[in-house]
Amino acid sequence: MELTIQRILQQHFYAFALNNAVSNAMSRAALQIMNCRTAALGGHINSCPDGHFHQIAYNSCRHRSCPQCAWLAREQWLNQWKERLLVCPHHHCIFTLPHELNTVWRYNKAEFTEVLFHAASETLQELLGDEKYLGGRVGLLCALHTWNQTLQEHIHLHVLVTAGGLGLAGRWLQLKKSCLLPRKVLMIKFRGKFKAMLKQKILSSRIQLPYKMTEQGFDELLRKLTKVDWNVKILNRYPSGTGVATYLARYLKGGPIGNSRLLSLEDGQVTFRYRIGTHEGGDGKEQGVTSLEVNSFIRRLLEHVPPRRFQAVRGYGLYSGNQHSRIDEARTALEMPAACNEEELKTWQEICEESGYAETCRCPQCGARLISHSEFKAGRGPPSIERSLSTPTEAA
Repeated sequence: MELTIQRILQQHFYAFALNNAVSNAMSRAALQIMNCRTAALGGHINSCPDGHFHQIAYNSCRHRSCPQCAWLAREQWLNQWKERLLVCPHHHCIFTLPHELNTVWRYNKAEFTEVLFHAASETLQELLGDEKYLGGRVGLLCALHTWNQTLQEHIHLHVLVTAGGLGLAGRWLQLKKSCLLPRKVLMIKFRGKFKAMLKQKILSSRIQLPYKMTEQGFDELLRKLTKVDWNVKILNRYPSGTGVATYLARYLKGGPIGNSRLLSLEDGQVTFRYRIGTHEGGDGKEQGVTSLEVNSFIRRLLEHVPPRRFQAVRGYGLYSGNQHSRIDEARTALEMPAACNEEELKTWQEICEESGYAETCRCPQCGARLISHSEFKAGRGPPSIERSLSTPTEAA
């Protein structure tokens, strides 16, 4: 039997939860992943319209941390952003926080991450709004990641930035230099903003210091971190933003590790593959193998479950998605066609066919597109095929 995250949780989560602190968000994520595509969530029947083929399909959990059913949500998100991205070069920036702050994040995930989003987006918009560098309104797509390849805490923000912006007169402006911004300037401004915003959150009691950390100790930590460079990267300019958006999509849905990286679960040890980073002497592509005790694996896995309803992907500036974004003016300045405001999400059948998986949504005998019908509720078995075929209707 293939090893999956679902199988690991089904076998070991309840024992883990008895001996470890588990938040409501973590518990909900684990239960959803364990029940994904099982009778516990109900289901429906997929049938050939000519009666050649019938298939019982249990419902997906649709949790963003589930690696089993994340593919469709990723593709829908990516299709929407491909339509939304401006046809212009883009830069990719990465803001990584010092690991000394990981404990503060662990106790205050939502508020702490708000500081990261605001500090990074305001830094970029203020610097690029300066005529010294650009003097225009840019588009930012920000995506949060909190893990590294071995599932350890590694809090960083990926930001896709338009290499140009919209001026006050509605004209598209080009960067004054080939690089987006001086890295040192970007790092210093971001570091200052993040520290000030974090300190204000603590003073207003929006962020609680971890157990045994005093305000004096926290202030000393910030002073220490001011003396070192933070890891802020500006990668080379890309001809378009689609490539980086495709890269980000792989990590936005499905949790920190996919089933394909799992190798074995033996003697209470989970063995999986990971990419060896440059800091470990690798080239970022070379594969390594590591093992974790199963409870440690589950702890690391669930630590990266975001708070419920937390928005881990956000747009700012031209990509903000509100009425003040001015993206329509930018599309006009770049001579792009007007965006379709009434675009509907593509169905799972359409996405499967476009991605080369037409066989999953078509009858294996005649090739007709399958229709979904006869939904049954959670915990109940599917109806008989004969009775369910009386009034089949195609799913949206």
